[in-house]
Amino acid sequence: MRKHRGLAPEDRLFFDKSRFARLKRAVEDLSWLLRRGYAQKAAVELVGNRYQLTRRERHALIHAAWGGENRRRPVSADELAGRTLCIDGFNLLITLETALGGGILIRGQDGCYRDIANVHGNYTLRMETEEAIKLAAEAIKTLKVKEALWYFDRPVSNSGRIAKLVNEIAGRYGAAMRAKTSDRVDSLLKACGDVVVTADAVILDSGVAWFDLAGWIIGHEIDKPLNLLDFSSVQ
Repeated sequence: MRKHRGLAPEDRLFFDKSRFARLKRAVEDLSWLLRRGYAQKAAVELVGNRYQLTRRERHALIHAAWGGENRRRPVSADELAGRTLCIDGFNLLITLETALGGGILIRGQDGCYRDIANVHGNYTLRMETEEAIKLAAEAIKTLKVKEALWYFDRPVSNSGRIAKLVNEIAGRYGAAMRAKTSDRVDSLLKACGDVVVTADAVILDSGVAWFDLAGWIIGHEIDKPLNLLDFSSVQ
Protein backbone atom coordinates (compact mmCIF):
# COMPACT_ATOMS: atom_id res chain seq x y z
CA MET A 1 0.00 0.00 0.00
CA ARG A 2 1.32 3.42 -0.93
CA LYS A 3 2.18 5.86 1.84
CA HIS A 4 1.84 9.64 1.99
CA ARG A 5 4.89 11.83 1.43
CA GLY A 6 4.19 13.65 4.67
CA LEU A 7 6.03 14.67 7.80
CA ALA A 8 8.87 12.59 9.20
CA PRO A 9 8.85 12.02 13.00
CA GLU A 10 11.83 14.34 13.48
CA ASP A 11 10.12 17.18 11.58
CA ARG A 12 8.41 18.31 14.79
CA LEU A 13 11.61 20.29 15.42
CA PHE A 14 10.71 22.68 12.60
CA PHE A 15 7.60 23.80 14.51
CA ASP A 16 9.63 24.91 17.53
CA LYS A 17 9.89 28.71 17.15
CA SER A 18 13.20 29.01 18.96
CA ARG A 19 14.81 26.24 16.90
CA PHE A 20 13.46 27.73 13.67
CA ALA A 21 14.89 31.14 14.62
CA ARG A 22 18.24 29.42 15.20
CA LEU A 23 17.98 27.68 11.82
CA LYS A 24 17.38 31.06 10.16
CA ARG A 25 20.56 32.41 11.73
CA ALA A 26 22.39 29.33 10.50
CA VAL A 27 21.12 29.96 6.96
CA GLU A 28 22.42 33.51 7.15
CA ASP A 29 25.85 32.31 8.28
CA LEU A 30 26.11 29.57 5.66
CA SER A 31 25.13 31.94 2.87
CA TRP A 32 27.74 34.42 4.09
CA LEU A 33 30.42 31.74 3.93
CA LEU A 34 29.32 30.49 0.50
CA ARG A 35 29.43 34.02 -0.91
CA ARG A 36 33.05 34.19 0.19
CA GLY A 37 34.08 31.01 -1.55
CA TYR A 38 34.01 28.49 1.28
CA ALA A 39 33.44 24.88 0.19
CA GLN A 40 29.87 23.84 0.94
CA LYS A 41 30.66 20.61 2.80
CA ALA A 42 33.10 22.24 5.20
CA ALA A 43 30.87 25.30 5.66
CA VAL A 44 27.80 23.18 6.43
CA GLU A 45 29.74 21.20 9.02
CA LEU A 46 31.06 24.40 10.62
CA VAL A 47 27.66 26.10 10.78
CA GLY A 48 25.80 22.93 11.73
CA ASN A 49 28.15 22.31 14.63
CA ARG A 50 27.97 25.92 15.77
CA TYR A 51 24.18 25.82 16.01
CA GLN A 52 23.99 22.15 17.06
CA LEU A 53 21.67 21.27 14.20
CA THR A 54 20.27 17.79 13.70
CA ARG A 55 20.88 15.88 10.47
CA ARG A 56 17.39 16.83 9.25
CA GLU A 57 17.97 20.51 10.05
CA ARG A 58 21.30 20.43 8.21
CA HIS A 59 19.52 19.04 5.18
CA ALA A 60 17.09 21.98 5.33
CA LEU A 61 20.05 24.33 5.81
CA ILE A 62 21.68 23.18 2.57
CA HIS A 63 18.46 23.68 0.61
CA ALA A 64 17.74 27.10 2.12
CA ALA A 65 21.13 28.84 1.86
CA TRP A 66 22.41 30.47 -1.30
CA GLY A 67 25.84 31.76 -2.17
CA GLY A 68 24.47 34.41 -4.54
CA GLU A 69 26.06 32.96 -7.68
CA ASN A 70 25.66 34.90 -10.92
CA ARG A 71 22.57 32.96 -11.90
CA ARG A 72 20.25 34.06 -14.68
CA ARG A 73 16.95 35.56 -13.60
CA PRO A 74 14.08 33.07 -13.90
CA VAL A 75 11.89 33.10 -16.98
CA SER A 76 8.48 34.53 -16.09
CA ALA A 77 5.27 32.51 -16.45
CA ASP A 78 4.09 34.92 -19.15
CA GLU A 79 7.14 34.07 -21.25
CA LEU A 80 6.51 30.31 -21.37
CA ALA A 81 3.93 30.24 -24.15
CA GLY A 82 5.33 28.35 -27.13
CA ARG A 83 8.49 27.34 -25.26
CA THR A 84 9.93 23.90 -24.53
CA LEU A 85 10.49 22.84 -20.93
CA CYS A 86 13.17 20.33 -19.94
CA ILE A 87 12.04 18.96 -16.60
CA ASP A 88 14.19 17.44 -13.88
CA GLY A 89 11.59 14.74 -13.30
CA PHE A 90 12.23 13.51 -9.77
CA ASN A 91 13.09 17.02 -8.61
CA LEU A 92 9.71 18.41 -9.66
CA LEU A 93 7.64 15.35 -8.80
CA ILE A 94 8.89 14.82 -5.25
CA THR A 95 8.45 18.50 -4.37
CA LEU A 96 4.83 18.40 -5.55
CA GLU A 97 4.21 15.11 -3.74
CA THR A 98 5.59 16.69 -0.56
CA ALA A 99 3.36 19.75 -0.92
CA LEU A 100 0.28 17.57 -1.43
CA GLY A 101 1.21 15.19 1.39
CA GLY A 102 1.82 17.89 3.98
CA GLY A 103 5.58 17.32 4.23
CA ILE A 104 8.16 19.99 4.94
CA LEU A 105 8.83 22.40 2.09
CA ILE A 106 11.66 24.90 1.90
CA ARG A 107 11.53 28.21 0.08
CA GLY A 108 15.20 29.02 -0.21
CA GLN A 109 16.96 32.36 -0.24
CA ASP A 110 16.93 32.16 -4.03
CA GLY A 111 13.12 31.89 -3.99
CA CYS A 112 13.00 28.27 -5.22
CA TYR A 113 10.73 25.72 -3.60
CA ARG A 114 12.39 22.49 -2.49
CA ASP A 115 11.53 19.38 -0.51
CA ILE A 116 13.77 17.69 2.04
CA ALA A 117 12.64 14.15 1.24
CA ASN A 118 16.29 13.15 0.74
CA VAL A 119 15.56 10.53 -1.93
CA HIS A 120 18.77 9.10 -3.35
CA GLY A 121 18.57 6.17 -5.72
CA ASN A 122 15.41 4.70 -4.22
CA TYR A 123 12.12 6.28 -5.32
CA THR A 124 8.76 4.79 -4.29
CA LEU A 125 5.43 5.95 -5.69
CA ARG A 126 3.27 7.70 -3.10
CA MET A 127 -0.43 8.33 -2.67
CA GLU A 128 0.15 11.83 -4.06
CA THR A 129 2.09 10.77 -7.18
CA GLU A 130 -0.71 10.74 -9.76
CA GLU A 131 -2.24 13.97 -8.47
CA ALA A 132 1.17 15.66 -8.66
CA ILE A 133 1.59 14.63 -12.31
CA LYS A 134 -1.96 15.77 -13.12
CA LEU A 135 -1.25 19.18 -11.59
CA ALA A 136 1.89 19.47 -13.71
CA ALA A 137 -0.10 18.49 -16.82
CA GLU A 138 -2.73 21.15 -16.10
CA ALA A 139 -0.03 23.76 -15.49
CA ILE A 140 1.66 22.96 -18.79
CA LYS A 141 -1.66 23.45 -20.58
CA THR A 142 -2.47 26.65 -18.67
CA LEU A 143 0.96 28.16 -19.39
CA LYS A 144 0.61 27.24 -23.09
CA VAL A 145 3.93 25.42 -23.14
CA LYS A 146 4.79 23.97 -26.56
CA GLU A 147 6.26 20.77 -25.10
CA ALA A 148 7.48 19.51 -21.74
CA LEU A 149 10.18 16.83 -21.69
CA TRP A 150 10.48 14.97 -18.39
CA TYR A 151 13.82 13.29 -17.67
CA PHE A 152 14.12 10.67 -14.94
CA ASP A 153 17.41 9.20 -13.71
CA ARG A 154 17.50 5.62 -14.99
CA PRO A 155 19.52 4.19 -12.05
CA VAL A 156 16.85 5.34 -9.59
CA SER A 157 14.36 2.61 -8.70
CA ASN A 158 10.95 2.83 -10.40
CA SER A 159 12.21 5.44 -12.91
CA GLY A 160 10.78 3.48 -15.86
CA ARG A 161 7.49 2.98 -14.10
CA ILE A 162 7.08 6.67 -13.30
CA ALA A 163 8.07 7.74 -16.83
CA LYS A 164 5.38 5.43 -18.18
CA LEU A 165 2.84 6.94 -15.77
CA VAL A 166 3.71 10.49 -16.90
CA ASN A 167 3.17 9.48 -20.52
CA GLU A 168 -0.16 7.83 -19.68
CA ILE A 169 -1.42 10.91 -17.83
CA ALA A 170 -0.22 13.17 -20.64
CA GLY A 171 -2.38 11.23 -23.09
CA ARG A 172 -5.33 11.14 -20.71
CA TYR A 173 -5.34 14.90 -20.16
CA GLY A 174 -4.14 16.02 -23.58
CA ALA A 175 -0.99 17.64 -22.20
CA ALA A 176 1.99 18.26 -24.46
CA MET A 177 4.46 16.37 -22.35
CA ARG A 178 6.44 13.15 -22.55
CA ALA A 179 8.87 11.37 -20.29
CA LYS A 180 11.94 9.20 -20.67
CA THR A 181 14.70 7.78 -18.50
CA SER A 182 18.36 8.63 -18.94
CA ASP A 183 21.75 7.97 -17.38
CA ARG A 184 22.77 11.60 -17.91
CA VAL A 185 19.87 13.77 -16.82
CA ASP A 186 22.04 16.65 -15.61
CA SER A 187 23.82 16.85 -18.97
CA LEU A 188 20.51 16.83 -20.86
CA LEU A 189 19.16 19.64 -18.70
CA LYS A 190 22.25 21.78 -19.14
CA ALA A 191 22.04 21.25 -22.93
CA CYS A 192 18.29 21.89 -23.07
CA GLY A 193 18.46 24.93 -25.32
CA ASP A 194 15.27 26.40 -23.87
CA VAL A 195 13.79 26.50 -20.34
CA VAL A 196 14.91 24.13 -17.59
CA VAL A 197 12.63 23.16 -14.69
CA THR A 198 14.63 22.26 -11.60
CA ALA A 199 15.57 23.57 -8.16
CA ASP A 200 19.00 21.91 -8.31
CA ALA A 201 21.42 24.75 -7.59
CA VAL A 202 24.26 23.12 -9.53
CA ILE A 203 22.16 23.13 -12.71
CA LEU A 204 20.72 26.61 -12.08
CA ASP A 205 24.20 28.02 -11.54
CA SER A 206 25.42 26.56 -14.85
CA GLY A 207 23.77 29.44 -16.74
CA VAL A 208 20.58 27.78 -18.01
CA ALA A 209 17.32 29.62 -18.54
CA TRP A 210 14.99 28.31 -15.84
CA PHE A 211 11.54 28.40 -14.31
CA ASP A 212 10.38 27.20 -10.89
CA LEU A 213 7.37 25.19 -12.05
CA ALA A 214 6.95 23.57 -8.63
CA GLY A 215 6.68 27.00 -7.03
CA TRP A 216 4.16 28.15 -9.64
CA ILE A 217 1.99 25.07 -9.14
CA ILE A 218 2.17 25.39 -5.35
CA GLY A 219 1.12 29.02 -5.60
CA HIS A 220 -1.62 28.61 -8.23
CA GLU A 221 -2.99 25.07 -8.09
CA ILE A 222 -2.59 23.73 -4.54
CA ASP A 223 -5.07 25.23 -2.09
CA LYS A 224 -4.35 23.09 0.97
CA PRO A 225 -2.27 24.37 3.92
CA LEU A 226 1.48 23.94 3.49
CA ASN A 227 4.20 23.16 5.99
CA LEU A 228 6.46 25.78 4.43
CA LEU A 229 9.72 27.07 5.90
CA ASP A 230 10.28 30.37 4.09
CA PHE A 231 13.85 31.67 3.99
CA SER A 232 13.37 33.84 0.90
CA SER A 233 13.53 37.05 2.98
CA VAL A 234 16.74 36.03 4.78
CA GLN A 235 19.77 37.95 3.51
